[in-house]
Amino acid sequence: MGHLLAALWHMPGRVAAVAGVTFTQLVRMRLFLVLAVFAIAFLALQFIPYQERIGVEFRGVQQLQLIKDVAVGCMQLFGLFFCVAATALLIPRDTEDRILYTILCKPVPRFDYLLGKVCGVLGLLAVMLLFMDGLLSLLLWVRESSLAAELTATLTAQGYTAAEAQPYLDQVHAAGNTWDTQRGMVAMFLGFAVLTSLTMLFSCFTSGTIVSMIFALGSYFIGMFQGQFFHALSAGSGEPGMSPFMQGAARVCSVLLPDFSIFTVADAATAGVSLSWAILGSMALIAMAYMLLHLLVATWIFAHKEF
Repeated sequence: MGHLLAALWHMPGRVAAVAGVTFTQLVRMRLFLVLAVFAIAFLALQFIPYQERIGVEFRGVQQLQLIKDVAVGCMQLFGLFFCVAATALLIPRDTEDRILYTILCKPVPRFDYLLGKVCGVLGLLAVMLLFMDGLLSLLLWVRESSLAAELTATLTAQGYTAAEAQPYLDQVHAAGNTWDTQRGMVAMFLGFAVLTSLTMLFSCFTSGTIVSMIFALGSYFIGMFQGQFFHALSAGSGEPGMSPFMQGAARVCSVLLPDFSIFTVADAATAGVSLSWAILGSMALIAMAYMLLHLLVATWIFAHKEF
């Protein structure tokens, strides 16, 4: 019992050490060059010639919505490939550089090593997403302020009073950066965390980096559309709703392959759908459960694998 408590007591230090090494490894791969491309893309959004065939009262709402949609789509695409590629490279790179043997010959449990690797990937991903989110927030603030000023001047010239113009200004502000948008970003990160742990699981028993990436990407897209797949099967059987058998099969599938569609609420949040902290907390618990399951299975495979 005392040995177990001592191991748990020192676990955060071991995990932090492995995560720090992993973070440094990924930084040396010059992945931050992606941020420069992303920053240039954001600046380009400032000069897009928007064509709006709507009344002046709604001017700017579509512009802000388009900026958010494009930015969130770029962040989702970037995070998807970063999680898969970076995680799939870690164990083969450590094996090639002989770092893996140096770490495992020390009293570092396999679980701590794998958890540290996942935390290192997620640490760098969090830095990148925060940078992108900061750019998005700044761009939305600049564009929103400019549009609100233009709309105020236009409505005033047309004879609107301040009270009459305020509802239209509120729509512009609601289309800008909101707390729902930020909570959507957190949900996106939780989905990436699950994908990272799943990719780590695949990299523990596959024979190469490319195979791990194929497995991870395939599982992601299957998990994204598994709900639609079971609903389509139920609709094809002619029964109203999902049968108990289909519901059970869907639950088993969601355990074996995470249902990534539950984390894709960023698009809805940017469109103005409310995302409460309670829903976000439920997503966090689901994500942690998936990650723990993946890491436990990966640890068992890793402990029986010959390098």
